[in-house]
Amino acid sequence: MEKKKVAFATRHPKINFLFGLILLVALLLGALWVIKLIVIFIGNGINIISAFLKNFVDTTDKVIVVAMITGAVSIVGVVISSIVAKIIDYRYNVKKYLYDKREKPYEQFISMIYTIMEDTKKSQKERMTEDEMIKMVSEFSKGLTLWGSNRVVRKWLKYRKNSIQGGGTDSLLILEDILYEMRRDVGLKKRMKKGDMLSFFINDIDTLIKKSN
Repeated sequence: MEKKKVAFATRHPKINFLFGLILLVALLLGALWVIKLIVIFIGNGINIISAFLKNFVDTTDKVIVVAMITGAVSIVGVVISSIVAKIIDYRYNVKKYLYDKREKPYEQFISMIYTIMEDTKKSQKERMTEDEMIKMVSEFSKGLTLWGSNRVVRKWLKYRKNSIQGGGTDSLLILEDILYEMRRDVGLKKRMKKGDMLSFFINDIDTLIKKSN
């Protein structure tokens, strides 16, 4: 019967640990040596540049030196301004892109609210079926999943959870919060008082809010 081969590390754990420790120390020493070389190289480079600049200033006409410094500062200023402008332009383009993408699902949401509110005024036979309602909500949710801001998505999930648990006036107020978050996403950050947005499609919203308090 053949004997199973046992790994060296298993047969000699202490020796294996010692080898590992020696290798780790060697790597650390090597890293320190490389860092020391880099520091020396950088230090020598700074000394050489400093000596060159000192010699250049001492041997060159002061007017030329001032002109070169002024030119260098101008070039640096232009480069920095260009970089800042690019960053601002990039952020603006990203925001504009998101505004354009969010426009459709946000409009679907507002249209959905008005449709539901108008549907409640109809007779039972004329109202939307459950399948039609689910389809409408699903269409909005698809666009929101990809393009909605985190704030809007969180509010929407909170609204759905609250509606399942009974809803009432609290659900309507969460619905209003969603509208404000959507307005914020398109640049309208100022909020109005509680119930103002809901009064567009609920006539007695002030009474409902007072009853809920």
